[in-house]
Order: sequence, then C-alpha cells, then structure tokens
Amino acid sequence: MSLLNTARDALAAQSYGLDVTGQNISNVNTPGYVRRSPILETQALGTATTGSVKIGGLQRATDVYTEAATYTANGSAAAANTRDQSLASVESLFNDTSGQGLASSLGNVFSSFSALAANPTDATTRANVLSAADAFSQRVNQTANSLAQTSNDLLKQGQETVSEINQRATDIAKLNSQIQQAQAQGNDASDLLDQRDAKLSDLSSLVDVHTYTDNQGNLVVQASGATIVNGSTVSALSVGLAADGSMQILSNQPSPGSDVTQYLTGGSLAGIKQARDGDIASVSAQLDQFAFDVASAVNTQHAAGYGSDGSTGNNLFDIPPTATGAARAISLSADVAGHPERVAAASSAATTPGGSDNAAALSGLSTQTIASGNTETASDAYGDLVGNVGELRASSQRNVTTQTAVQQQAQTMQQSLSGVSLDDEMVALTKYQNAYGAASKVLNTVDQMMSDLMNAVGR
Repeated sequence: MSLLNTARDALAAQSYGLDVTGQNISNVNTPGYVRRSPILETQALGTATTGSVKIGGLQRATDVYTEAATYTANGSAAAANTRDQSLASVESLFNDTSGQGLASSLGNVFSSFSALAANPTDATTRANVLSAADAFSQRVNQTANSLAQTSNDLLKQGQETVSEINQRATDIAKLNSQIQQAQAQGNDASDLLDQRDAKLSDLSSLVDVHTYTDNQGNLVVQASGATIVNGSTVSALSVGLAADGSMQILSNQPSPGSDVTQYLTGGSLAGIKQARDGDIASVSAQLDQFAFDVASAVNTQHAAGYGSDGSTGNNLFDIPPTATGAARAISLSADVAGHPERVAAASSAATTPGGSDNAAALSGLSTQTIASGNTETASDAYGDLVGNVGELRASSQRNVTTQTAVQQQAQTMQQSLSGVSLDDEMVALTKYQNAYGAASKVLNTVDQMMSDLMNAVGR
C-alpha cells in the first residue's frame, strides 16, 4: 500500500510539472510573462526514512538586481528620448535654410542701413529701414514666443506624466492587496505578480523607480526619492512652479508639498524637466541677450543721429532695461513707427536732410563687436546661438543611441532570465512525460503485485 501511495504522488507531481511546462509554452509570446518552474519536494511517509513526493508550488524566474537594472535603463532611455523630441522642435526654430530665419532678417536690417547711406533722402529707402527693423523684431518675437510655448507645453506634459505616475501607483497598490490576499489564502499569485511587474516597468519609463520589501513584507515603491506606494497605501506626486519659474516635483511624503525635484533622475519626467528648465531656458536666455545686445547697439547709434526732419535721440527699437525677456518684448520703437522722416541718417543737424554719416555708422555695426559683452559681432553671436542649439540636439541624439543600447542590453538580460525558451520547455516536457510514464509503470507493477497476492491468499 505504501508503494501504491508513492506511485499516486508521483503521478500527481509529474502531472503538475507537465501543467506548468504547458503554461510556459502557451505564454511564450505573452508580454510580461515570467517563466515558472514547479517546486517538487520530498514527502515523508510515516516513520519511513524515505518517502514520496509532494507539490511545493511555483517559482518565478526573477532577480531583484536584474529588475532594478532594467528599471534604471528604462528610465534613462525614456528621459533621453523625451529630451531629444523636445530639442527637435527647438532646432527647427533656428533653421535658416529657407531664408526666413533670424539670420536673414538681421542681415536685412544692416542692408537697409547700407541702402540708406547710399540714398538718405529717398522716402522709400527710409521706409524700408523701418520695415526691416520691424520684420527683425517680429521674427525675434516669434522665435521667443515659440520657445515659451514649448516650455508651457512641457509643463502640461509634465503634469500629465505625473497623473500617469499616480495612476500606475494606484494600480500597483491595488495589486499589492490582491497578492497579499491570495498568498494569505494559500493560492498562487504568479499572474498577479506578473501584472505588478508590468505596471512597475511602465512606471519606470515615466519616472525613476526604486523598490524594496519592508520588514512586514510590503512592497515599497519610491519615485524621485519619495515613497509613492507602501503596500496598499498610495502617496501622490504633483507638479508646481518654483519662484524662478522652473518645474517642481512635489510629494505628500515625507510631508505635504515636499519638494523632491532634486532627486529626480530618470523617466520621461526627468527628460521633460531637463528640456524645459535646462535646454530651453538656456537657449531663451541666449536669445534674449542677443536681441538686447543688437537692439541696444543700434539704438545707441541711431539716437546719436538726426532724421530728415531734424529730430534726434530717437530709438529704432523698444526693449526692456535688461536682457531678461528682451526677445519677447523687442518691437519697432514708437519713436519712429510710421515716421520714416525720423530715421537718423545724418550725424548732425547741419547735414540734414542729405547727410548719411550716421546711416553708414549704423551699417558698420554689422562688423563691430557689439554682442556678448562686446566680444562678438551680431552675426557671430547668432551663429553661436544656432551652434549651441545644434550641439544640444547632437548631444541628445548621441545620448538616445547610448541609452537605447543600454536598455536593450538590460532587457536582453532580463529576458534570458525570465523569458520562456521553447527548447528548454521541450526538454522539461520530455522529462516530466518520461517520469509520468515511469510512475504509471510503478502503479501497474503494484497493481499486478496486489493481484498476485490476492490470488495466492485465495488459494
């Protein structure tokens, strides 16, 4: 009878192994599925020193270090891609190949001064100066406004991303409760664990993720240094603005409204912040300084001259007193708007209306170091601005290539550990099938032995 029980247990155990193997094979192409292995344990039979076999459950092929490396790689790759997408739109603002860029409008301003120097009494030429100055200021405005709009769009994108983060955190907390309940009832929670891992992987693409299990067995999830999930408890993140206009990441932990921005290291949220508060802020400041330097130099020279009506001290551009916000504020000055006769071509009242010395001086500004602290010409300063944008984009593209390669490597490592290999499963299938057949043979043998015994006793 003991041998009969052993054969029965063997059949059940090998059948369980076949069932798990079949489950692996059926999910070979299921995203997020983690390979299972049956746990078979020795089962003592009474006082015997040897015994049968029992089913100990399932083991998922996971590793906390591999998972952590994958989360980090996901976050870095997402941050790099998000930043690069933002810089692509910024780069397009400084594309002068069509002849409609800032470089062309700047060149038109100095060309109009040169034409004025050649023909200072012509009303049309004077009007062209105002038209070129107005076109330049509008082109600067458009570029600055586009940068500001991109910055605002990124702020909204950051808020939407945080909403997604909070939703993922809620989903993970719910799964934590379901997993804990299933395990407490002695049920297998592998499918729920797969779902939770998938949510964590999605979350790692949105923000940097760190996980650990506390001393009570609860899964704790941290994002940007803040605990957003502790077992079934969720703490939300939010997005605010600092006094300088930069984006802040706020958390309810450790206290409501805690600023955790400095701990943000990965995910698309980090890419959004870097693009908005780093790249775009830098380009905007450089554009402000360029517009302020050019307008200030032109205004200084223009105000020193005289219009054909004898007026003097007139500015050609209206700009703020400092470079901050100059690109969005610059405009054709009210001093000369609609008044071409106030364009200061002459250098003195005595030479009006036919004097052109000041127009020549204005034209000469194109070759003078009037920008970047009087170290560069206007063209060189704009070239540096465009070059800076190009280098930022090139750097982001290189980073995308690098981080994508790291992500692929991490995912390959995780797949080699947790993924299903059909070759391995075919070997396991044969192993459990053969064992099941052998257990069946034992059962048949015991049946034959009992039949022989009964026949012998009957005689």
